[in-house]
Amino acid sequence: MSGSDTLRRALAQLKAKEATLEKDLQRHEGEVHKAKEAQRKYEDQASRASSLSSAKGHLSSATRESKKAVDAGNKVAGVKKKLADNAREQTSKRRALDAAEKSEKQAAQRETDRQRRKDKDHAREIARLSAAQVHYIHVKPPEQEKLRVLYLTANPGMDLRTDAEVRQVQQALRGAKFRDLVAVEQRPAATFQDLLDGLNDVRPHVVHFSGHGGSETVVLDAGEIAHGVDHVVGFELLVKALASTDLPPTLLVLNACDTLEGAEIILPAVPVVIAMSDNVLDVAAILFAQQFYAALASGQSVGSALRQAKVKIEAAMIDADASDLPQCISHEDVDIDTLILVAE
Repeated sequence: MSGSDTLRRALAQLKAKEATLEKDLQRHEGEVHKAKEAQRKYEDQASRASSLSSAKGHLSSATRESKKAVDAGNKVAGVKKKLADNAREQTSKRRALDAAEKSEKQAAQRETDRQRRKDKDHAREIARLSAAQVHYIHVKPPEQEKLRVLYLTANPGMDLRTDAEVRQVQQALRGAKFRDLVAVEQRPAATFQDLLDGLNDVRPHVVHFSGHGGSETVVLDAGEIAHGVDHVVGFELLVKALASTDLPPTLLVLNACDTLEGAEIILPAVPVVIAMSDNVLDVAAILFAQQFYAALASGQSVGSALRQAKVKIEAAMIDADASDLPQCISHEDVDIDTLILVAE
């Protein structure tokens, strides 16, 4: 039995005792009232007695009733004291019960959090153990071909400027040194099917997602005509999709809030992942994408392009910590400072 259950039982017993004491109080108060009424009756009879002996008899009876009233009054006082003690003990038990319930609730929440972390670690371990079934891409110096970028944008809530982001990226590419060696294929209001179709049709070297994310998920469009219908895709499903092609992409860019946590489970399918470590403002996301692809299209390495994008955000003075939001994780055999995706 838990501590709170024990306290609840004790409280129930105190309340039952209180009910019994209340009945005793009523009975004793009734006895006081009855004795005093009888006393007054005998005293009245004594005052109207026709003889001295009769008057003495009535006064004797009045004295007995007076004593009964005093005895009953003492019992009333005793019961009231017990009721007061009972009330104080109930107050103490209620406070102890509140504290016990709060402690048990906190303990239950800690156990829930522990189990959630255990489940998450288990899922990551399963993903790691099954990595041998995933096709790894061999990272090598790019051949003389266009860098193909599958640019997925999803904004079911119509609260992000994803179209402005794509426009700024295309404008930056037009001024880049190797602009003719970069092809951006956008899929607006992108659905999960658009991702699969894009992997087949574009065969991208880079898959870029711009939209909402967080808690190891990205939010795609559900493909419905109704406004604001979204499709939340977890990283476990995302990695399966990215691995379900003969030519997986070299780089995945998640330009969405809180997408860094848990992104390591994607590495078996895509050797380099760039994601955001916290919430990111629209303007910071746009500046990041604009400078990142401008640098790639100028022949810079992925590492240098990422650093340039961070400097671009910092120069705009959007937020003191905004420049640290874009982060990169990569497979152990990949050096992003030598990984060049666009070259003559």
